[in-house]
Amino acid sequence: MLELLEPAVLVAVAAVFTAGAVSGLVGFGFALVCVPLLLLVYDPATVIPVNVALSVFTTMNVAYDGRRDVEIKSIGLLLPFALLGIVLGVEVLRATDPDYIRVAVGVVVVVSALLLFRGVRLPGSRSRWGDGVIGGMSGLLATSVGISGPPVILLLVSRGMPKRAFRANIALYFVFTSLASLVALYLGGLIEPGHLLFAAALTPAAFIGKVAGTALMRRFSERAFRNLTLALILATGAGAAISAVLSLV
Repeated sequence: MLELLEPAVLVAVAAVFTAGAVSGLVGFGFALVCVPLLLLVYDPATVIPVNVALSVFTTMNVAYDGRRDVEIKSIGLLLPFALLGIVLGVEVLRATDPDYIRVAVGVVVVVSALLLFRGVRLPGSRSRWGDGVIGGMSGLLATSVGISGPPVILLLVSRGMPKRAFRANIALYFVFTSLASLVALYLGGLIEPGHLLFAAALTPAAFIGKVAGTALMRRFSERAFRNLTLALILATGAGAAISAVLSLV
């Protein structure tokens, strides 16, 4: 039974509300906000399954909101390559120090985001081979360093996708990847009944945050929405690179 006035629980509620608001606004970013804050008060063995369970719930809600703007073809082409990348990523993880990969990925993400800020379009962003490369990279990074989102997000931004379509499609993509992660955690014996109960108790905060973020999204212009998306990706890449460098040092 959760004691609602415990400091750790209050931090968890605030973290999940904020993460839900960010996800409701741009369609991604739940883990980016939620995980660092939850790790201040809970151990990783609790944070990871709780975050994944809440991510499934939140992204499903966002994707459902934007179901009329979903382009199944654009997401469907990414998923087979992502699954292949997930398998390859396991082998990469066994053979390579993930911190080196995280540094490289962080640098590439930061440079790509800065180029997109300047209006430069990523090569192959509208081609089928681009879908294959990006989908495979996303899956590979998911299992090798735990960062699957940036390649797909940068691809959709580079295509100039309107904010409503971007939000719906990226949320749907993360529905599939979050569900896959949840299944993997379960099969690995890393999910306990207490984790699911904790996630269920935090679900109202995530939902209220998502509703607030959705309402805020309507006030953002296309340009402001794009800039916010790139800023979040820039923060993700920089954070990954810095944390990896610190680990190596």
